[in-house]
Amino acid sequence: MKKFLFLFVMSLFCVMSLSAWEHSAGLELSAPFFSVNAKDDGTKNVIEPQGKLRYFGRASNGFCLSAELGAGGAFSKNFSLENEDATAKGFGMTLAFGAGYAFDIGERWTLAALGSLSLDWLRFKYKKEISASLSSGKATAEWTQTDNALFAGIGLELFAMFRLTNNISLAASFAARFIDGGSLWKSGTNIGNDYDETYDLRGNFSLVPSFGATWTF
Repeated sequence: MKKFLFLFVMSLFCVMSLSAWEHSAGLELSAPFFSVNAKDDGTKNVIEPQGKLRYFGRASNGFCLSAELGAGGAFSKNFSLENEDATAKGFGMTLAFGAGYAFDIGERWTLAALGSLSLDWLRFKYKKEISASLSSGKATAEWTQTDNALFAGIGLELFAMFRLTNNISLAASFAARFIDGGSLWKSGTNIGNDYDETYDLRGNFSLVPSFGATWTF
């Protein structure tokens, strides 16, 4: 991964210094699906409807770059308190970068294929009241927990733009990435007892369809 990042940055500087660039900035809607494997804690499947900002730049020789920042709600039946089966509701953010080659088909279509890197963060919080019957009456206590997952992905992305005018375009993309590593942190309090657990994330995948509009300048 480190070698890939170094080569990516060096290529970026070389290409940007030698070519004229066309830039596009847009707003998109996306619905990423994540399947991540937490060692000793099972597979976690999450869907995260989100809005995101995208930059897309294309050099005169066809080299292209993409950067995305997205955020939205996260939903999962695998993130939950132990022995609970409810759908967990949380929050997530995505930061992604890509580099590849773009070409035109006719006067309206631009297609691109890019290598893609991503960093995703997911957060879920839970709260549950626990009741117990005692000789002196009924007692209640709280069980609270916060899960944070941070993981990186590497894969491919296909990107397309359809020009409505010289400046305004519709855009769509689909990215598929392998989860290259990360961590899941669980912390909480159960009937007054604090706990903190960490699990390694490694493997499985993310699938990210997106659709929106861009302004080219």
